[in-house]
Amino acid sequence: MRYLLTLSIGPVQDFIAAARRTVDLQAGSKLLQQLAMHLAQDIQDKGGTLIFPASAQVPGPNKVVATIDTDDPATFAQQLREGAVQWLWQQWQTARDRIPSVPLDDHLAEEQIKHFLEFYAAWVPLNGDYAQARHQAERLLAGRKALRDFRQVPCRPGRPKSPLDPSRDTVLKLEQELRIPDEAQKEPLFLKRTEYLDAVSMLKRLLGEKKVPSTSLMAARAILPIADQQAVQELQRIADNAPGAVDIGDLMFPTRVQEQIEEGEPPLRNYLQRHQTEIDHLRRRILDSLSPRLSECPPYYAILAADGDRMGQLISAQRDMQSHQKLSSALADVAEEMKKVVQQHHGYTVYAGGDDLLAFLAVNQILSCACQLAAAFNQAMEQFRKDKNDDSGGTLSIGVAIVHRMEMLQQALEWARAAEAEAKKSRNAIAIALHTRGGVPLTAVSSFKDDPYLDGWRQWLKAFRAGLTRGFPYELQHLAREVENASLSADSLQAEAFRIFDRKTGREGSAAVKQFRPAFKQRMDRIGKAEDLRAFAEQLIVARFLSEYPNGVEVRS
Repeated sequence: MRYLLTLSIGPVQDFIAAARRTVDLQAGSKLLQQLAMHLAQDIQDKGGTLIFPASAQVPGPNKVVATIDTDDPATFAQQLREGAVQWLWQQWQTARDRIPSVPLDDHLAEEQIKHFLEFYAAWVPLNGDYAQARHQAERLLAGRKALRDFRQVPCRPGRPKSPLDPSRDTVLKLEQELRIPDEAQKEPLFLKRTEYLDAVSMLKRLLGEKKVPSTSLMAARAILPIADQQAVQELQRIADNAPGAVDIGDLMFPTRVQEQIEEGEPPLRNYLQRHQTEIDHLRRRILDSLSPRLSECPPYYAILAADGDRMGQLISAQRDMQSHQKLSSALADVAEEMKKVVQQHHGYTVYAGGDDLLAFLAVNQILSCACQLAAAFNQAMEQFRKDKNDDSGGTLSIGVAIVHRMEMLQQALEWARAAEAEAKKSRNAIAIALHTRGGVPLTAVSSFKDDPYLDGWRQWLKAFRAGLTRGFPYELQHLAREVENASLSADSLQAEAFRIFDRKTGREGSAAVKQFRPAFKQRMDRIGKAEDLRAFAEQLIVARFLSEYPNGVEVRS
């Protein structure tokens, strides 16, 4: 008998976000994608037909939809689960072979790996009406996930908890005073003195790729592509030859170099001490080559999280299996296209599958990259819309968190997801959240429907670079707070805002800034209350921050 099978694996967001380093983040995403690919391939090997994803050969999301021919779908699903658990166990065994001298509690590690996977499946007979069967299967799957299994996590009394997943104990056999074994502090784990990792977190660390950029490197990429390339190449050579986990981004920050000299392993410490003068000289050359010159490397970078809008509605509009498969193929293709867009903007894609994207970006690449991502996704989904409008689904909402390179990665990811949630409230929008150290977080939302190229953002970057004073957006913000509970007419509010604009054009740049007065008037004409003015002021504060970065390399599609 033919059934429509839908299954979901996890955990996803929490598992991916459980990362102290960018390499952990990348490895967690890759592990889940490879597991989804394994499940898709296993279904095909058992005679099933994939619908979503359309192929087992491309990285996909954590969900699989397929048709299967069987008289016992429950056993079929159970075999898939057992195969997935066995695949995970094989990944651990391969990784364990890389650290034979590290003392581990192998029995606890096996329990943690084999009890890690969340696997949910639902199936319904496929009797001709594909759309109805898919709807029923999705309802059953949602019900099954709501009745999730709550298994007791294997533990060892008195053993420290893993900092990346406090529900699990460390699998390290610790020395006296809970000291991390020396073998675990060396390559490939490079554990710090308090990184009591569990088996799943250790697997991510061992699967991590060396090419994953650090947060320091992502911050430095705001200037490295437009700086003295000879100096950049020489500094890159020093980073490449270093006997430890450092990259050119680390060398762009003196405090990071000093930290490694004081706390790194002896080979790395000695290497950096020998090259410290040369590193300082090359760093200075790079900063001096910029226009304007910088006294130090900008310390902020961006995390971008994007998600398709109303994709469930768009999928429901596909009334037969072939249309759904075609949509799946289009999603796989656009995921690859979005990865290319991120790469063109000197970014790094952590995860791209289906309609979901997570990436690192340099701060001065946010606007250009976001525009091209939204346009690429919108174009790819246009053919599947029942109605040619945004409300029928298939647009992209993008959340961006601008964070300091020293911020905890897990916290930075939460901010990016929160920004994405703000963008999803409007849909087909971008929300840029600024999280400066010691400052109040601000989030500005813009619609791609109203401004597909984000020209509104770009004009205010130009205004600040032309001489619009730093204090201007803060005075508008103060005005919005003062009149929030006052009965002030829209005309009076706008008149006071214009008075502030004319006073804050700046002495030297006043003539250049006055050219932006018509744009300011056009924006103020849409503001009728204090809440609107506050939102505009916060957008200007974020724009002022972006304007202080050197112009990025503008990428055209």
